Amino acid sequence: MRKLKVLRFIGIVTGIGCMIWVFIAAQLSSNNWTVSNSDISFEYSENQLVIDETKVQDLVETFLVQQSDSAVLGMDLQLLETSLESLPYVAEAQVYWNLNNTLVVELRAIQARAKILMEQSKFLLTQEGAVLPAPSFAQIDLPICTGIHDSDEAATTKIALDVIDASKCYNENGIAQIHFDDKKIIITPRGISHNVSVNRDKRLGTDLDKLAAYYAASTEEELAEIRHLDLRFKNQVITTVQ
Repeated sequence: MRKLKVLRFIGIVTGIGCMIWVFIAAQLSSNNWTVSNSDISFEYSENQLVIDETKVQDLVETFLVQQSDSAVLGMDLQLLETSLESLPYVAEAQVYWNLNNTLVVELRAIQARAKILMEQSKFLLTQEGAVLPAPSFAQIDLPICTGIHDSDEAATTKIALDVIDASKCYNENGIAQIHFDDKKIIITPRGISHNVSVNRDKRLGTDLDKLAAYYAASTEEELAEIRHLDLRFKNQVITTVQ
């Protein structure tokens, strides 16, 4: 008897749930649950405006125009997300609708790590090591990498940047330019009157440790007189003064 009551209760609950779902589906299919406008927002890292916002707007508007109707259930929002994530510098896209008849589009941008000047063109190196053409409208202040010959070499600069960032010599905003020669790297810090030469191989980390020790042992007055530091030689720091 108890089992029969339980089964009857389950049947009643299931029936009510089905009725509610049918009601919601009917409402969603009605004109009260359509998309009539869009709300697009962008999340950038450190004011790095790297996404072409005009292209995003055009893509969303085209998507809405191409829908056979504006009913929410008839829209393939996953398709729009995929299209948005294929745009340059878009790391992630989320698309959903709200109760105000609005298609909400939220985009998170890929974070750039350095500018690369190569073949008379500008590129950006991302945190993941990808090399992408720099948008002409990009508002971004990053270290500039020069002396790079092709995209493969540009991608490998991430290794050197990892070592430099891990050192105790400069903070993330402390470098203005990094020039890559065949066997050496020349670092130009921000707000300092000298530049630094280090080896472009496995000795780079050791050179930077030596540089950190040199900075720690020197006064600001002593460093102000230096124009160049060369740390490529074992147990030596060669200085050029003004």
